[in-house]
Amino acid sequence: MSNDTALPHSYVMALYESYGEMSAACESVKTAVRADAALYPVYVPTFGEDESEKTSNAAREAAIKSITQLFILDDGETVPEAGILCASPETVKTVEKLNDTKDKFKKAVMAIRNYQKKNKQAQSNISKLIRDEVTQRGYRTDELKLAMETARISSLELKRCYAQIRVMPAELDVFSWTWATNHSRIKKVSVQGAQELIDALPEAKSEAAETARSLLEQCRPDEMLARKIKLPHQLRANYAYLSEGKVVRKLCPISGIVIAQQKNMPRKLWRDKPGNNPERLPRASGIEQKEFIKVLGLHRYAKTPI
Repeated sequence: MSNDTALPHSYVMALYESYGEMSAACESVKTAVRADAALYPVYVPTFGEDESEKTSNAAREAAIKSITQLFILDDGETVPEAGILCASPETVKTVEKLNDTKDKFKKAVMAIRNYQKKNKQAQSNISKLIRDEVTQRGYRTDELKLAMETARISSLELKRCYAQIRVMPAELDVFSWTWATNHSRIKKVSVQGAQELIDALPEAKSEAAETARSLLEQCRPDEMLARKIKLPHQLRANYAYLSEGKVVRKLCPISGIVIAQQKNMPRKLWRDKPGNNPERLPRASGIEQKEFIKVLGLHRYAKTPI
């Protein structure tokens, strides 16, 4: 890295200090949730085999880990993807404090990324395409990697550090989980972008790359192609709570443990994750069903009749 783009020490310090606050907030949450054990129940639907295990102290510890885990999990290590933790007002405050420190940490990370944008040439299209599809550990620029290594926090999982813990409305009455399945997003790819993706294919796919180049020559230089990116099943929640004596019903995407601001566990219903079903491109998208360049998963947009 050249001197004119070296990351200033102040960025490293801001990252480290915000991480320190986030780590301390996690410890406060652990203490508070454990102190609630006698009066505030927990329910982790995927923990153990029977209902007693799902509401046990071990389930509480699993919920605590889910809420406070900031680092990349070891192979074979897991945290619950869903659960309800009833919490005292004091515990709710510690959770909200943790969410605030996560926001501060994210801002420190984004400051480093913005610094890179201002002090380096724009990333190539292929870098952007690859970045957009990273889903597990979060995308890290060279400057961010350096800052995290310097601050000795390089094993943090950024997405867990950013994830806000959902605090449900008071007087939560009903909570049920459901799954959104067979959904995906469409990424537009220019002919130039497709060419860069072809160039990046490994040597073992040289024959497929040549076929892809031949097909790409059929496209207009300004033509846009479509890449369908399959998304995992998304967990959602249907819930209802009382507000001024009236029942309010809502639906939202959900992830991890949620906090219920009350002593009583709401009525609840868990549904197991469904199996993977074959997907089809939506007809209304205007995208041809058959893949145009199979090795890249690229489709052409359907031509509009003249």
